Amino acid sequence: MDVVKARLVVLLLFVASGLSACGYPTSAASEKIPATSKACTSSAVANQYVVRWKDGTSVVYKNTTREQILKTIIEPNVDEIEFAEQDQKVRAPATSLSVTEQATVPASPDWGQAITEAQSAWDQGYRGKGVIVAVVDSGVDRTHNQLRNQIYVNPGETGLDSQGRDKATNGVDDDHNGFIDDVSGYDFEKNSAFVTDGTGHGTHVAGVIAAQQSAGSVKGLADQARILPLDFMTDDGSGNISDAIRAMAYAAQMGAKVVNASWGGSPCSRNLQSAIADLGARGIIFVSAAGNNGVDLDEQPEYPAAYGMSSQVTVGASSTRDFMEIFSNFSYSLVNIMAPGSGIVSTYPDLSTSTTKRTDLTKSLSGTSMAAPFVSGAAALLLGARPNATVSDVKNALLLSVDSGPFQVSSRGRLNVRKALVEILKLPQ
Repeated sequence: MDVVKARLVVLLLFVASGLSACGYPTSAASEKIPATSKACTSSAVANQYVVRWKDGTSVVYKNTTREQILKTIIEPNVDEIEFAEQDQKVRAPATSLSVTEQATVPASPDWGQAITEAQSAWDQGYRGKGVIVAVVDSGVDRTHNQLRNQIYVNPGETGLDSQGRDKATNGVDDDHNGFIDDVSGYDFEKNSAFVTDGTGHGTHVAGVIAAQQSAGSVKGLADQARILPLDFMTDDGSGNISDAIRAMAYAAQMGAKVVNASWGGSPCSRNLQSAIADLGARGIIFVSAAGNNGVDLDEQPEYPAAYGMSSQVTVGASSTRDFMEIFSNFSYSLVNIMAPGSGIVSTYPDLSTSTTKRTDLTKSLSGTSMAAPFVSGAAALLLGARPNATVSDVKNALLLSVDSGPFQVSSRGRLNVRKALVEILKLPQ
């Protein structure tokens, strides 16, 4: 069997209802690798398992079976293993991938920024300076006019090495972080430092968060923040949870304070829940899209949206008329806040076959995938204003400052950046 290792230090915090539904083991060593439940079969990755060891190491075993893992890994090392499970697939929600051409975008393409009163924060000089936001998604077009200056640059992989070679391309892990030439993000699906975006989804998300306002028409919520592009998806918009977990661990390693996850669907992953808990323990806020099935997550949960963790903010989509979008998932307990998610104009890559690629494209997309980065951008803006704020501080500021409305979420409201800034500025510097 093939093995892929990733070092992950996690806090194992589980939602009881989710564990019960997925049939996770409770005590017996032989149940540390439960059979994949019927609810998880359709999203399972064939012949691929993730084993979490008690020392915090997560290992992905490929081209194998549950029986082989049980006999060759679990049984000989039962006291050293926390749990194991079949890898799962998640994807960018389908609604958000339906593209509307620029010619048919709303009359006010920055209506989301306007309704959340982001301009007030910008006028006061708060734009997320010094904050790294990890976009764990389909990649990012790092050449786009409004993004090329917004991408995080790893100082350990820049400049010349001792032999006079460019560290960004010398094929050496110059900063000894376990990744070669990772100057600006990483592709965990291809295991490569060359990050592109084959769907446009991640590029659109990145633009909402931090598009450089002076370089085009898109108004990034926190345009002095830096985007860390972490690709774990194939060009069909789907990816393995094991790769997403590796990307999340890398984000923490590189100093990200916000992780945006505009994807979901898998009904079971103890590994993913553990990885989110680890982010929270390291002071990183995890922003997730609620999903686009128009359902109550209490009755039809999907993950990571429905984990309901203390370090997590789950975001539903609001409309231009300031109502909850009909496609948005909702829950008074599991979805925290609404944010603009209809006809959102943002940066987009040139996916044509032309040899001369445009770097100024924008598209209008709708979905909770677009709503989540509004909250991620707002969180970055708040952290730029108060760098020492905790995850709890930021989450409370976001949820206590909403504009109330007919929104079926725990806060009963929609994001208001101006009010959230007022809340965070109550904290001492």
